[in-house]
Amino acid sequence: MTMVIIILIILLITAYFYLKCSVISSLSTLILAVLATLVAMSYYEILAELFVSRGYGVQWAHSGCYTLAFILSFALFRALRDLMIGGTKMELGEPLKIVAAIVCGVATGAIACGNLLIAVGLSPAHNKMLYSRFDPAGKVSIKAPKKSFLNTDGFVSGLYSTASRGAMASKKSFAVLHTDYLTQLHLNRLQTKDGVTAVTSRKSLQIPSGKKKPVRIFDIDDVGKVTVVRMGLVAKNIQDGGAGNPAENGKIEFFPAQIRVICKPDGDTLGSTKGSGTAYYPIGLIVDGGKYIKADLKERINPEIPKNKNHPIWLDVAFDIPQGNRPTFLQFKQNAIVELPDAVPTSDEIEQALNAADDEEKKEENPEG
Repeated sequence: MTMVIIILIILLITAYFYLKCSVISSLSTLILAVLATLVAMSYYEILAELFVSRGYGVQWAHSGCYTLAFILSFALFRALRDLMIGGTKMELGEPLKIVAAIVCGVATGAIACGNLLIAVGLSPAHNKMLYSRFDPAGKVSIKAPKKSFLNTDGFVSGLYSTASRGAMASKKSFAVLHTDYLTQLHLNRLQTKDGVTAVTSRKSLQIPSGKKKPVRIFDIDDVGKVTVVRMGLVAKNIQDGGAGNPAENGKIEFFPAQIRVICKPDGDTLGSTKGSGTAYYPIGLIVDGGKYIKADLKERINPEIPKNKNHPIWLDVAFDIPQGNRPTFLQFKQNAIVELPDAVPTSDEIEQALNAADDEEKKEENPEG
């Protein structure tokens, strides 16, 4: 079905270019489609946060804002173009007009399809519509995602990723914070049909503060050296700054594929948010004072909600990060991210310091225990 829709959209747009557009309007429309894409990718998260933080349309906010940003920006740019060159007539010959119509029509159609697939992928319904890069019913293979026909969404996200670390480079590179964007997007929504939210509050993710060392190196028998990150989830509802699903009475539910660590190479001098990064996903959890449990990326986790919702839910998540990579950011679901301190080899003192605050919170929860 995806292939048919993509072919149909590209053919219709190319036909419009051939019948209605001059060389100048063909070229300018392609440029406007690129500009509208850049605007949508740059600002949809900011717009969506206005709705998510207030609890409005939480699961649809990102998809809706992305679609709206693309359509409105394209319409605005086109109106401005028509004001500037609407009356200009320049005949460059029929052969050139046909070539421009075909080339620009196909390229614009591919960009339109890519934006459509990204918008659908941002919605909680993406496993039921068009396609999914990973089979919700099968084993997740991160290195072998299923791509759309012509990989138009990959082209669009790659275009923006390149721009964010090149000509449009800013203090926060998309190629770092959303590295391997489509994998992140589709993994987060693998179980939306089962009620697991793909979006959380951007304030819902924490790491231990102060002099505590949340990123440690463990040497585990039969596994080897792994990087373990102590992460905390705020137990409040999403609109209150937590990870709780308001539609499920504040229930917090997730699976390991919704957690990832973004790394940068050792010796990188660009800064934590510039350049590009590499994402790694959990291989297991550390529980009961150091016991390692292998984790399935799709295994649903339902932590117990503390009575005092000001107390975070703490988890130790293990990652297999190759030597030469420095853990830089921890991400949870689609929109929560925190910067990580340097990793250190674990020790009894480090673990005791991390567990002390957690033990105090447990005593407050069960004063008689």
